[in-house]
Amino acid sequence: MDIVQRLDLDTDADRESTKLLTSLLESIDPNPLLKRLANSISGSKVVVCGAGPSLKKHMKALLKRGELTESVIVVADGATSVILELELRCDVVVTDLDGDIDHLLEAKNNGALLIVHGHGDNIDRVKLYVPKLGDVLGSTQVEPTDRAFLWGGFTDGDRACHVVSEYTPERIILAGMDFGATVGKWSKPGHDNHFLADDRKRIKLEIAKDLISGLLKRTGVDHLFLT
Repeated sequence: MDIVQRLDLDTDADRESTKLLTSLLESIDPNPLLKRLANSISGSKVVVCGAGPSLKKHMKALLKRGELTESVIVVADGATSVILELELRCDVVVTDLDGDIDHLLEAKNNGALLIVHGHGDNIDRVKLYVPKLGDVLGSTQVEPTDRAFLWGGFTDGDRACHVVSEYTPERIILAGMDFGATVGKWSKPGHDNHFLADDRKRIKLEIAKDLISGLLKRTGVDHLFLT
């Protein structure tokens, strides 16, 4: 409720988006996808990629140290663009569809499992893009349905961490998780450079930081927060 109040969210619109997402995914059996998700993460070292300005530096460092060879790469929305640029694989992409859609499609065509989130501000994108994405999982931030699951989290980055923590990873490495005043240019299409966060974005980053910190403390999962 604190998040709803801080951002003045419309929970009725969240429910409308979830209902739409559920309807669009009605013909897709989520169980094989859920099993695939669990099998890929359980017992694995997982790199969770946020779309912060530090992401490319972090991924290059991990690549140089050979830490990506046997890691599962879970990507938050716009961070997909960086992973593709570095010619790395995306194993799982958590998205509310405001990243580069062509890159999301490319990642999926290359084998990524997509988890698409429905909320009050992306109803039009859900309607437009979900039918083009094929077999994806749905997620929600209100009451779950049989096609839209509630893993927890709010932004794509911290929701990715919640998804991963659900399936007992051996370790989580957090890359590109910047919570400062600068937003990574990959967060939304159309930016050639990193840009300053507006007031609403700063609140979202504060929320994401708090949610991730609380999650890691609560679960006790072994983790490395790259800086």
